[in-house]
Amino acid sequence: MATFVLVHGSWGGGWVWDRLRPLLESAGHTVLTPTLAGLAERHELSAPDVGLGVHAREIAQLLESEGVQDAILVGHSYGGMVITGAAALAADRVGQVVYADAFAPVAGESAFGMLPWLEPAFAEARGPAEWEVAPLDTGALGADEEGAAWLSSRMTPMPRFTHEEPLGPGSEEVLAAKPVTYIYCADQDFFTEVAAAAEKRGFRVVALSGVTHVGLLTHPDGFAQELLKLT
Repeated sequence: MATFVLVHGSWGGGWVWDRLRPLLESAGHTVLTPTLAGLAERHELSAPDVGLGVHAREIAQLLESEGVQDAILVGHSYGGMVITGAAALAADRVGQVVYADAFAPVAGESAFGMLPWLEPAFAEARGPAEWEVAPLDTGALGADEEGAAWLSSRMTPMPRFTHEEPLGPGSEEVLAAKPVTYIYCADQDFFTEVAAAAEKRGFRVVALSGVTHVGLLTHPDGFAQELLKLT
């Protein structure tokens, strides 16, 4: 049986996988859903210097402390930045990498650099602390009414530096040596260009129709089916 390590995106926490996790566990797999520093129940750790590097190290350390081997490392949205950095730091513990409508950066790229519209959007969404960003409208992210209510009720502000800090070196070599899948939401164009670039890099690319960016979280059946195909 496989071990899935699911890494959430912006303003989320390990809780965003509550609807997906049972679908993987019922098939007999182990599922880890860490919450990144500065978000959700770990929001008290939010600080100006909490960024991509901190989060990548956290996931690498989790793989080490849990003794995970051949992890299927999955990142949604900003979580794609994190799993890329973590794969470079803990290559010997990662079996496969899966980007779920997510950033798939190369060294030197930041989330702001990959999606330039994010920076002005974040500037308007000032959080309670000057270094934080408040959650964006979940409806604009593709949630239906029920899904928007579920997500909005638990999202927390997050450190802005997460999206400013560029990815460090080493990931390209690691990803070139492992199976990498890019799953994107064909009906929403947030990551269409990122998916096209992923295909040029030799990643296996899967387009999901009828599913939005946050629909992967709120209605995860189709997403779960794609993940289970990897085991």
